[in-house]
Amino acid sequence: NYINDLNESQRAAVLHENGPMIIIAGAGSGKTRVLTVRIAHLMKQGVDPFNILALTFTNKAAGEMRARIGAQLGAEPRGMWCGTFHALGARLLRGVAPLVGREPNFTIYDQDDSITACKRVMERRNLSPKQLNPNAVMAAISDAKNALISASEYGTTARDVFTQAV
Repeated sequence: NYINDLNESQRAAVLHENGPMIIIAGAGSGKTRVLTVRIAHLMKQGVDPFNILALTFTNKAAGEMRARIGAQLGAEPRGMWCGTFHALGARLLRGVAPLVGREPNFTIYDQDDSITACKRVMERRNLSPKQLNPNAVMAAISDAKNALISASEYGTTARDVFTQAV
């Protein structure tokens, strides 16, 4: 029995039924094991895999969780969301992309992609990336977005060479 292999604390977490639960434990203490056994246990109790969301920080960990759950159940859990926080965010955004006039197959840029794109735009505008630091430009854009300042509003308030370039 998969539950008999757990220690008392792990078993309590897997069998927990009433309300939310948080698991706080150190590295190597069996957190992933508890989560995967708990998810398998919930499915064995009749919970639809579509109603289960398993999040982790890396693709490797998500794949391992899915594989462990599949091993517990004897088959891969179909319909369960298991992935990284970033993958979940992308999946949700792709689902609603048409609502904001976007295609669901958009590309998400990482920091390096963003800097490369910024450099390309700067070069098209005859702004030298050697004279104007692309990282600083990206930081200024990020600050403006965080302050909910639109591009046109930012342009009207630009007073120095740097903010005018941005």
